[in-house]
Amino acid sequence: MKILKILGIVALILVATVGGAAMRLIEVFNASNPLPLPKTQPTEVVTAVGTEEEPAAVGVPSPIESVRGSVNVLVVGLDNVDGGSRTDAIALVIFDADNNAVRIASIPRDSRVYIPGKGWDKINHAYVYGGINLLRETIVNLTGMPIDYFVKVNYQSFPRIVDLLGGVDIYVDKRLHYTDYSGKLFINIPKGQQHMNGKTALGYVRFRHDPLGDIGRVQRQQKFMNIMMAKLKSPSIIPKIPALIEEAVAAVDTDLTPLDMLRLLQFANSLPSDRIRMFMAPGKSGYSKNISYWILDNVAFSMQLAAKLPEMETPPSPQPASVSMPVPAPSSDAEDRMDRLRGQIARIRILNGDGEKGLGKRAAQIFQRIGIEVPYTGNARHYDYHTTNIIYPPDAGEDVRQGALALAELCGITNPGLIREDKRAESLTLILGHDKETIFKRLEAINS
Repeated sequence: MKILKILGIVALILVATVGGAAMRLIEVFNASNPLPLPKTQPTEVVTAVGTEEEPAAVGVPSPIESVRGSVNVLVVGLDNVDGGSRTDAIALVIFDADNNAVRIASIPRDSRVYIPGKGWDKINHAYVYGGINLLRETIVNLTGMPIDYFVKVNYQSFPRIVDLLGGVDIYVDKRLHYTDYSGKLFINIPKGQQHMNGKTALGYVRFRHDPLGDIGRVQRQQKFMNIMMAKLKSPSIIPKIPALIEEAVAAVDTDLTPLDMLRLLQFANSLPSDRIRMFMAPGKSGYSKNISYWILDNVAFSMQLAAKLPEMETPPSPQPASVSMPVPAPSSDAEDRMDRLRGQIARIRILNGDGEKGLGKRAAQIFQRIGIEVPYTGNARHYDYHTTNIIYPPDAGEDVRQGALALAELCGITNPGLIREDKRAESLTLILGHDKETIFKRLEAINS
């Protein structure tokens, strides 16, 4: 049971328990004026990601006076083993009101991190050593981000909650089979389309005994969460709220108040599905002192955590004078327009933000046919760019800025939020997204 599913159920539990009526939930969810995000008392971070020789330092909590633009929630799934608890799933959920987005970062439990007072170890050991407080401090050290709240969920109630929601339909890519008598874990799920009850679903989200290990499990958990999120938004859930409360109240521990939890849920529920992004902390499998770990790519992880989604598109309207980057209207004379663009765009870099194999090479050939040099192609920091972006260095100068506007006109990009300065850009760069085919058809039409 992962992230927004957990938060959704927790919100139902807390509000219904305190308020006493499911109808109040419906009124709040349908309210025209959304509640503000909760005030927080974040941890002030002195430095961000540490190194092997010099771990990052963490400051002391300090209150803030006004509501923050984002709220970071640590969500952990707990598994009882030999009379104790260990973290079986760890994620950081970022509710970003300024960007109108929710970003969910799953952190593999085998990730090698610095645990304050304990040294370098697997991240799931932090909870064993010092509970939720030490795990929180460890993640602050790792990410350089404050953790405002936590949500802990015990797996014991998971099967009953899934059953109350009517189970889940999932396509299983390959057979999942594992037997652990000591841990009382028995998984045997065939390949193919499956309707899973609670017991089977728990095995699905916990299975990790294949070559992908914890990474495959995180991917399955994210897939499961997407399906369950759709069920949670269904009106058919409303009659089941009392039973959900009874089952889930014993499964959840959090320092969020009922009202704050409701605010977060309402915020997430108001967003389109493409404004909720999930990703896993990047890295690779490796060994240290003969122990297997997930070796995090800390730089890439920090960039993913800081990345903002493109501005939400709105219906066309006159742009105010304060907009700094209006996109020029296309010329009616295609030949003159091409000559002007050739003069404004000397060369561009192309990054693959879609994930299609060979996309950079294909795009480079199209641009080169219209006279624009492409000296470099590569991969973007992730493959989940829904729309194509144009970025350039902040200190690149007016010529590059004008080149960015010309490139936007060439590609048919009319949203100013997709054309921006970025300190990570080495030069004028086009990041191709899932709308790439529209871009290519426009370029090929201009070239014909």
